[in-house]
Amino acid sequence: MSKRKYKIILLILVVLLTIFGVSYAFYEYVGIGENHQLIVGNIYLKLNDGTSSLSLENVFPETKEEARARNDNQISFTISGLNTTTDNDIYYEILLSEGDEETGLTRLKPEHLVFDLVEVNADGTETLVVDAVKIADFNNHRLLVNTINRETTTEIKKTYKLRMWISEDVKISDTNPEADYSTSVFENSYASVKVAVYGDFVEKNIPLVVDNEDTYVENNKSYFYATISNYINSIDVGKNANDNMQLVVTSTNPNVLFSYKDSEGTVVEETTSTLDISYLFNKKKDVTVQVFVTTANDANAETQLRFKLVQNGETIQDYYEDFTVFGNNFCLNNGFDKLYDCILASDSLATDVETAKVNIEAKGEPNLNDTAPSYTYVEDIAYDVENVFSQSGYQFYFADSYEFNPATGIFKLVNTDGSDIITNNLSDTYKNYYTCGGTNLGYSNCSTIYRINQTSISNETYVITKGDLITYKVATSLESEVGLYKAEDDYGDSYVFRGDVTNNNVLFGGYYWKIIRTNGDASIRLIYSGETANSTGNAMAINNAIYTYRVQNDQIGDIRGLIVSEPTYVGYMYGKNFKLQTSEATVYTDIQGLTKYFWADGYEFDEETESFKLKKVNLDPVLGTFAEMKDSYGTYPYTCMSTSVDGVCEMLFKVNSLLNETQAIVQYISYSSIDKASTRTNGLSSNAKIQLETWYKTNLDGKKDENDNLITDYIADGTFCNDRSIIDQTYNSGYLLALPTFYSAYTRLSASNIKAKLTCGDDISDKFSSTAGKGNGLLEYPIALITADEIALAGGKNNSKNENYYLKTSGNYWTMTPSLYSNSYAVASVWYVYQNGSLNPGLHVDSSLGIRPVINLSADVLIASGDGSVENPFTLKLS
Repeated sequence: MSKRKYKIILLILVVLLTIFGVSYAFYEYVGIGENHQLIVGNIYLKLNDGTSSLSLENVFPETKEEARARNDNQISFTISGLNTTTDNDIYYEILLSEGDEETGLTRLKPEHLVFDLVEVNADGTETLVVDAVKIADFNNHRLLVNTINRETTTEIKKTYKLRMWISEDVKISDTNPEADYSTSVFENSYASVKVAVYGDFVEKNIPLVVDNEDTYVENNKSYFYATISNYINSIDVGKNANDNMQLVVTSTNPNVLFSYKDSEGTVVEETTSTLDISYLFNKKKDVTVQVFVTTANDANAETQLRFKLVQNGETIQDYYEDFTVFGNNFCLNNGFDKLYDCILASDSLATDVETAKVNIEAKGEPNLNDTAPSYTYVEDIAYDVENVFSQSGYQFYFADSYEFNPATGIFKLVNTDGSDIITNNLSDTYKNYYTCGGTNLGYSNCSTIYRINQTSISNETYVITKGDLITYKVATSLESEVGLYKAEDDYGDSYVFRGDVTNNNVLFGGYYWKIIRTNGDASIRLIYSGETANSTGNAMAINNAIYTYRVQNDQIGDIRGLIVSEPTYVGYMYGKNFKLQTSEATVYTDIQGLTKYFWADGYEFDEETESFKLKKVNLDPVLGTFAEMKDSYGTYPYTCMSTSVDGVCEMLFKVNSLLNETQAIVQYISYSSIDKASTRTNGLSSNAKIQLETWYKTNLDGKKDENDNLITDYIADGTFCNDRSIIDQTYNSGYLLALPTFYSAYTRLSASNIKAKLTCGDDISDKFSSTAGKGNGLLEYPIALITADEIALAGGKNNSKNENYYLKTSGNYWTMTPSLYSNSYAVASVWYVYQNGSLNPGLHVDSSLGIRPVINLSADVLIASGDGSVENPFTLKLS
């Protein structure tokens, strides 16, 4: 096409700038000074070159790069002045609107014009603040809001450059029916745009802000943030009515699909070709929406997205922006067929692995003092529910009001007048009152509240036949930590998955796994997730079963009167140099006050079964509670805490005195370790190790893939850390029963400033491996458990529930990290993950929990298919 003359008129028309004072009174317009200078109070708007328009000829559609290489398509202006006459910051907005009509010419369509806005910094450098935006409708389109701070004592200057050009997508042709303009129309067309600056904001706010960066990615999906605000300006002062704010996002590419989650806890995973969502909220409120963008054909794509914001049926913003969409299968689309490379590159959609590592390191250290994702709780109320609650045999707590803690999701009953909470049977007497639904929950720690509208009773079953069900839903922080974070292990840089990731799924050996991290030697650590893609609870543990951590004494079995253990048994493997011994006196606090136990004046010990049994010396055993026996401890000092006279136990109690109903001074009589060193000689296996190695032998060893390769050829040895180090200088026994022991993981993961580590220290006895090159070589197979530190790095926190990270299973399962030995309860504990996702330190090794295998894949394994999602997990092949 030959070049034809074309004229752009970019009109900079100075419009009234108004500001708020404390009482929302307007400063009056003073006048226009020389050089197109507008004076309002102490704020000045100045056109830097002294002209109000620019004209260009021979202009054609061009790329962003071509437009930015020119200087004749931009105009510069400055906002300057002081803000000494108001107690508030002055927020000003820069808007675009249609300019004057040109007689006899055709106005170019708004969406064919592209705008950049650059802020010129004090040092002369430039910051792009509006990046190549296209506007669907010039109805006072807001480009930017910025601030003149209150009480400035020196002049503030904000200099901007506005650039305009014609989009490269515009088609000009006399033969193509899909062309936007014919050549004759195009050469007689024009664009006229006004730039206005207003200052009528009391807070820095824009109805719709889209934060669009090419590097935004989560779980292999591109995304952007859209913040919808219902702002207050001069005409809204004193108004409290709700507004309906509707956001509609569409794409020019029919293959582009949307899903989203928002800051109010709504998650919509189903993809649609048009995102259309509405919110009803008051002035000053906003909601942030994280919009995920993918493609139906799984391929990468360039597209334009159209953003339309409608307030109460009136369109208030409507514009276009260019967007790069990366298909779900980012790795295979971009040549990353090595699983290690794919894991790193897909975190930031990097073009190479080294750039990916730089991007990951730039995130800094994760905040382990919070869960990941970070979230709050939002009330979720269902009104007028039929038969909302039923219970029998209780008196309930009632109150006329309640409080909700958004940090914990916990409700508390309160009376608004400060009076006592009522305890009584459920009846219509308490209509319009609130209850937690039982005395077992009390009134200060409830996860559900019931508002009573109507009640009934039948056969002592109390029913709220109609009422409001008040519970909570989780509202995640959309910008909380997700993806990979860097940490050091014994072999170098490890990259750990954290938060609500969904692109770390692997189908391997006929089982589903989740990637925990890459190791410092580039091998890849996996944790077992079950036999089906969407397993939960115990189905994510081996054999869909639960196991104790330590080996049980089969001779004692289930008739033991008391669960007791000692520090030895926190070992994944351990030593057993035991002798019969009586501890120093200590305080025991695990008394069941109303339970009657048998007591005797003597006992016997069976070394073969390592068990104690009460034995009559001069007096027959007697039955009684601790309180009932308090005057008889001198005569009947020994108990197994068994309700059976023939009961046996692993530890005998010699009771010296009762301090109160829950505490006694006791001595432990045990067959136990003689010193700390002997506990770590690793001659015996824990039950966790036995179960895992049995599972590996049965399910992986000798098995082949579809290409006749052994499954074990994919698996690498690794260091599995059973960190038994003790850094507490006071509680550091490690073997004595009368003194507590706090292992170092208890200190670092329970502290106010949580720290986690992937290095295992210098003690080779704690570094379990199947080969000497990676540790002590004591494992029969290269399989073990996850560590508590890996859980913390993934997003779990001590005693803080986490509903939305990838290691929550809705079941309870073991780690291999020692926590503490409590002399108050005579039990040793290992860290575990609770069903609500919290990381917990205090479960004794005789408890039964799920066991989830952890293995390491070789650094060289390749991706055969998949994108890492649950629906399409990575499958593997050998190089």
